[in-house]
Amino acid sequence: MYEPTINYLAVLVSALLFFMLGALWYSPVMFATAWIKGMGLSEEKVNAMKENGPGSKPFIISGFGTLVMAFVTAHIVDFMMVVFGDSGMSNLAIGLTTGFWLWLGYIATYSLNTVAYEDKPWQFYFINTGYQFVGLMIMGAMNAVWV
Repeated sequence: MYEPTINYLAVLVSALLFFMLGALWYSPVMFATAWIKGMGLSEEKVNAMKENGPGSKPFIISGFGTLVMAFVTAHIVDFMMVVFGDSGMSNLAIGLTTGFWLWLGYIATYSLNTVAYEDKPWQFYFINTGYQFVGLMIMGAMNAVWV
C-alpha cells in the first residue's frame, strides 16, 4: 500500500518561496502597474491602499492558502514519483511535470472565470496565472528534488 513520504521542510520552504515570488511578481519591478489596471482600481483607491497598507489579513489568508497548496503539491509529487519512478524520468522532471499539470488542470482553467464572469482583461488573467504557473513549477521541483 502506498505510504506518502513528505519532506515537511521542503513544503514549508516551497511555500515561502512561492509567497516571496508573489511579492516580486506583483511589485512595481514586474507587474504591479498592469495588475492594478486589470483590477480596475482607481488612482484614488491605489493611493489610499499605499497610504494605509493592506493590513495583515490578505497576507495571512494567502500565506495559509500557499502552505496548503505546497502540502497538496508535495503529496501529488510524491505519488507521481511512485508511479513514474521506474520510467527513467528524473525527480526534477517528475516535479516539473506535476506542477505543470496541476496548474493547467486547476489554476489555468478555473481562473478563466475572471475573464468570463468578472469581466477582467486577458492581461489580468495572464499575470495571475503566470504567477501561479511559475510558483507551482518551483513547488513541484522542490518537493521532488528535496526528498
